Amino acid sequence: MPQGNTELTVRHASFVPLTVRFSDYGIHRLESGCTYQLVILYASAPPSPSGDIQGGYLVMNVTPPHARVSIDGQAAGVVNSEGIFKSYLTPGPHTYKVEAEGYDEQSGRVQMSNERIDLSIRLRSVLASLSIRCATSGASIYIDDEYKGDSRWEGKLTPRTYLIEARKSGYRSVCQTVSLTKQQVLNLPLPELQPIYGSLRVDYEPENSEVYLDGKLLGRTPDVFRNLLVGTHTLKISKAGYGDHTERVTIAENQPSAVSGKLDRLSNSVSLSSNTSVSQTGSNIVKEEFNVKGVKFNMIRVEGGTFSMGATPEMEKPYKDEKPAHEVTLSTYYMGETEVTQALWQAVMGSNPSFFKGDNLPVESVSWDDCQVFISKLNQLTGRRFSMPTEAQWEYASRGGNKSRHTQYSGSNNIDEVAWYDGNSGIKTHPVGLKQKNELGLYDMSGNVWEWCSDKYGNYSSSSQTNPTGPSSGDDRVFRGGGWFFGPGGCRSSSRFHNLPSCRNGDLGLRLALLQ
Repeated sequence: MPQGNTELTVRHASFVPLTVRFSDYGIHRLESGCTYQLVILYASAPPSPSGDIQGGYLVMNVTPPHARVSIDGQAAGVVNSEGIFKSYLTPGPHTYKVEAEGYDEQSGRVQMSNERIDLSIRLRSVLASLSIRCATSGASIYIDDEYKGDSRWEGKLTPRTYLIEARKSGYRSVCQTVSLTKQQVLNLPLPELQPIYGSLRVDYEPENSEVYLDGKLLGRTPDVFRNLLVGTHTLKISKAGYGDHTERVTIAENQPSAVSGKLDRLSNSVSLSSNTSVSQTGSNIVKEEFNVKGVKFNMIRVEGGTFSMGATPEMEKPYKDEKPAHEVTLSTYYMGETEVTQALWQAVMGSNPSFFKGDNLPVESVSWDDCQVFISKLNQLTGRRFSMPTEAQWEYASRGGNKSRHTQYSGSNNIDEVAWYDGNSGIKTHPVGLKQKNELGLYDMSGNVWEWCSDKYGNYSSSSQTNPTGPSSGDDRVFRGGGWFFGPGGCRSSSRFHNLPSCRNGDLGLRLALLQ
């Protein structure tokens, strides 16, 4: 048949002509190159001696669509996507049954003549509504060992017995069995998960070295740190003038852990100006300037505050993983005025892996793992605590912090004002700081190169959070901001992308963050 046909008529000398409208079966037009199969069942008695056609149509309008229909105890077909089912029946009594998973079946009887009979059938749902809330923020909700979300879940389930569980690394899980009945509405609060604690003794020289666990300052050496959540953590020992020591430690319940050692003093031959100056411009932007081996760069103060993270109304066509929008509160921190340049990377690492070469071009072709090494060496040189921004810190800064004008891109709704992207980049990177800065004085938060964040990638929770650091499990790491090879959608402040920490691309770099 020609492409675009919408109906087919079948004729036979002894039968009423049968016209099949494809839309009744969810097909709105025939597409070229496709094969469609039409099965016509003989469902009527032979014509009467007078030549009259005996029988009529039973037409059902059914909710929900795709329910199954039986006529006279035999399977007759499935309701189409528009909720219509048709069957040609001989005169006389007939029984029917309509059923669908999650609904009560409905049966009845019709007396057919030589006329059409129309029935409206609405099946009653038997699904139960379950709402789960866990009092512990960030706890993962599981139903029959299937992950459903963090802290809360709402949905409909077939009536039966389920195992509900809340889990969080370092905490004792909570399990509860619930038996749901037809159309039951149940709100299930889960209690606070109980933390499991262990201890860690740290004896590192020199004395008064700072001890960080998962980026949080615990205290100074030597000391015994108690009430630490069990599990595997990242331990860092740091002191100005010495190289950092980083290792993975496992904290176990009722089993004291211990580490000891000595930090290496940095060579006096390193050329470094680590004395920083704070300047305030007329636009009330506070900067801190650094000079590493003659390469200067600025960190801009981002005042803490609360914002809505994710698919907010100004974001056009948000991707699925930007939802739900949720409230996040952040403490004050510093953010790199520009992306890390090749000059700074060369000064710290002694090499330049970038595909596009230029001192003032953003460094790219660096993996998340490469960036960790770079930051560790930078911290050794400066005695400061640089890091990658968390995903929340990145988005808050991109949106303009507490000065936000609520634009789609960082600093403007006109992407060409603030970003190098596939529509204007000429398929290459550009020197940092050429486009318009955002409300905080940050350049290229949209476009030029994507920027690695510290977080592992995971789904958003709708619950409010304070200084979130991302999910505790997962393989991929997040990067943000779009790049020279990507379209406008990726350059929006809420867009999220991710890849393995070993990934390197010619449009993937980083921006520094710094705690106060």
